[in-house]
Amino acid sequence: MQTKNSLAIVIAGLFPLFPAPPAPPPEQAPKTPPSASPAPVGRVPDTRLAGRPRDPLIGLSDNRPETILDPRFRQSGIKRIRVLVPFDDVARGGERRRVQDAWFNTARANGIEPLVSFYRSYRSKKLLPSTGQYRYHFRRFRQRYPWVRLFSTWNEANFPAAQPTGHAPRRTAEFYKIARQECSGGRCRVLAADFRADGSRHAARWLRTFKRYIGRGPHIWGLVSHPDVNRLSTRRTREFLRATRGDVWVTEIGAVNFFGRGFRPNIRRQTRAMSYMMYRYPNVSQRLKRMYVYHWRAARGDRLWDSALLSVSGKRRPAYYVFFRSLGMRAP
Repeated sequence: MQTKNSLAIVIAGLFPLFPAPPAPPPEQAPKTPPSASPAPVGRVPDTRLAGRPRDPLIGLSDNRPETILDPRFRQSGIKRIRVLVPFDDVARGGERRRVQDAWFNTARANGIEPLVSFYRSYRSKKLLPSTGQYRYHFRRFRQRYPWVRLFSTWNEANFPAAQPTGHAPRRTAEFYKIARQECSGGRCRVLAADFRADGSRHAARWLRTFKRYIGRGPHIWGLVSHPDVNRLSTRRTREFLRATRGDVWVTEIGAVNFFGRGFRPNIRRQTRAMSYMMYRYPNVSQRLKRMYVYHWRAARGDRLWDSALLSVSGKRRPAYYVFFRSLGMRAP
């Protein structure tokens, strides 16, 4: 793996690294050729919490190809990784697409089953695609990576501070229906959205509107649960469960070392939150089928967010040991 690609992938969905001139909006989505039918990675081994065979499958949420190659991560046995992808990266090409290729090529070569969560463009966090543009970009992505089978419509779709869908629940519902159409016939599976359960009135209104327009189920829901586990709580998750039906995949959940001004750096707090997340939080409901832990190694220069198990230098944090112990393994 080239060094520049490894470093470039330290994105975690926060800052534009390789700005490029915007491509003109497509007028018509390309037809998906028959050759694009996905070739699955193969049988993916199950990784669960130790002694709890009915608890969620455990995966990782991470955007760095070097994580997949880290011998310590390999020893976890985890083969499910959720990755964030700007909805228009494939069509933009250039360095942005090379960054994506680096991750997906590494993942496929190592038997990883990706869960792709689309999110905002690097061009602007306010850029909300039309339904035609969403279909176009969805097809472009599937043409380039036809072996990928799991998708989430949009990451933190109800969060207006970071996503253009935050004030557009109806448009997001249309995106979901488009993705389901593109995945019909068993070609792939789609989560309704990655809902950020922050307990706000806005989030509740957004979810009510979204549900009104998504059509009949069954639906698989994506859930982002940082606001709960870092307060040693399940209140927001339980509110979400009461408002929805169907299986839930916790697509992003992590014990925070620091986050903006609300959570100052605190390793002891992170360790407590990690223990709660791995031992108590999964008891909230048997509807939770997967948990993707965010993330493996802290990113150099990221002063906004850190819930990593390893420091920037690769030093193991206490949360790292909690993670492996919860899987019934000795931490490598």
